[in-house]
Formats: sequence, structure tokens, C-alpha cells
Amino acid sequence: MKLQPSIPAWSPVATLDGLAPQARAHSIYLPALAAFPQASWPLVGLLPVLDINGALIAALAGRRPFRAAPPVAGVFACDPFLRPADMAAALLGAGIREAVNLPSVQFFDGETAAVLGSVGYRAEAEFRLLLRLQELGVAAMACVTSRAAASLALGMGLRRILLHPGLTPPRDPAAWWADLAGHVAIEGGEALAWHDQASSPRRRMRL
Repeated sequence: MKLQPSIPAWSPVATLDGLAPQARAHSIYLPALAAFPQASWPLVGLLPVLDINGALIAALAGRRPFRAAPPVAGVFACDPFLRPADMAAALLGAGIREAVNLPSVQFFDGETAAVLGSVGYRAEAEFRLLLRLQELGVAAMACVTSRAAASLALGMGLRRILLHPGLTPPRDPAAWWADLAGHVAIEGGEALAWHDQASSPRRRMRL
């Protein structure tokens, strides 16, 4: 399957150095991952070994505000220590106008997901944080890994929906994309493609 050219594809980056404005504008900025090989990002980003949000705020504090083509900020939205007002101030002060819930607890499944959900670490909590940031002036991009999560995000009023295949790629990526993207469109949302989905949907997709 080949996506239409009008559908933007989003890529994770740990550094913005050397990126052309067009590439930067379609990047999800996760500076906490800079010290790790990209192949390890799916696990490292979800383990309690990094302060994803603290590293983001620190990285933005040390640079000039973006005047054009800012990246999207990757925010760990289930961080119990995250202060939405402080995050919004840091993002807007740096010229960043949009945030996405990445890394996401949706990448966990089975018993781990059930345990996390029992203490409030679930997609709904991530989407509520995005809505709070939106109230504070930061636009929201909702990362979803399933039709159920897409429906939840849309039902809560989020409209820009990033379709992420999760840590285990679907058996039929083309059908997976068509189902979710069609569902999002029917419900009045905008489906956004993860970079591997847009470039080569039949190979393994990574965070």
C-alpha cells in the first residue's frame, strides 16, 4: 500500500541538529533518547530509567525559540510528576505549538497493560493530559495503536490522530492502516501516518 502524498508521516528524533526545516516540521522530538541507539528506543522510552519530560524541558531551555517549522514535542503523558502548566509554558516559550503522547503506555499489552491500567496508566489518562495542554495553548496530536484507542481519542474531542503500529507490527499493515484511517476519517478526524507505515508498510515498524 502506498499512502497519498498529502498524508504527512512523522518520525522520532532525539536531536534536531542538521535537520532541514521540512524534516524538522515532521519530527517528534524526544531528546531523552539521545544517548541510546535508535534500535533500543522502543524499550528505553518506556522503562523507568529516563525522565522523558524533564529532558525535553531542559533541552528546550537551552536553545533559541523556533521561528519556523517547529517539531512536535513527544511527551510521556502518564508521568505522575508532569505539571501541564509548566510543560505548556516550556513548549510555547520554545515556539513549539503541538505535543503528542509518545512514548505511550498503549505499547504495553497483556498482564503489564492490565496492571498499569489498574493504577490509572491508560490511554484515557494520556488523552486527558493532551486536552489539558490544548486548553493551555498547545495543540494535541493523539497517538493511538488500535481502533478502540482511536475511538476513545475521537470521542474525547481529539482530532489529529497519529496511527502507530505499536511494538509488534500488524500482520497486514495495509489493511490495518485502511481500517484505522477510514474510521478516523468517518468520525471527522485527521489520520496521520507513522514514518515506517508511510514508507514501507510490509517491513517491521519501530518506535
